[in-house]
Amino acid sequence: MSQTPLARIAGPLAIVAGTLVIGTRLAIMLTTPTELGDGLKAFALSPTFAVISVLSIVGFAFLALALVAVYEREGPATGWFGVVGVGAALIGTVFMTGDWWYEAFAVPWMADVSPHVFETGAGGRLMAGGLASFALFAIGWALFGAASLRARVFPRSISLGIPVGGALAGTPIAGGKPYGSLLFGVAIAALGVWLARAATVGTEAPQAVMAEARG
Repeated sequence: MSQTPLARIAGPLAIVAGTLVIGTRLAIMLTTPTELGDGLKAFALSPTFAVISVLSIVGFAFLALALVAVYEREGPATGWFGVVGVGAALIGTVFMTGDWWYEAFAVPWMADVSPHVFETGAGGRLMAGGLASFALFAIGWALFGAASLRARVFPRSISLGIPVGGALAGTPIAGGKPYGSLLFGVAIAALGVWLARAATVGTEAPQAVMAEARG
């Protein structure tokens, strides 16, 4: 069966998205102050934060493109479960992209005009919106990964890493978020490498590659 142009570049899109997720999460873990106050305010106004936050937006944008492209590669095998999964994952990714837009452009403005907010942290509707974004991301990618795991089109280890990493990445408690984000980024990048490898042997993955996916 012929593939759409978007499906044919699913591998490179996933590699770019996964690499950006890994890079920006590592940068956040290494540079972000752990306590509220002047240190966090200074970080929000720094060039480092500007670069990380903008690259995060770009990374999630590529993730949305990769999601649709990857779904086109496995869609028929996932059935209606796949439809629900890709829809939920796309919604969660859109919400998280919005969260990073806020971080990139609204947070530095607040640090400049209302620095006292860095003493108290978020609350109310802002907190509810942030938690909703994390939850939608976690649920969406867990469903998409579960659909991929059930379809047995991609390698089992990758199909398992996506829902586990996505669920942890959307859990902003107990320290799971940064490490879950890294696992998620690695799984997406690994999927991209696998898809790019499959593309080198033809539009449709050969029996050997498909056998590896089911292993």
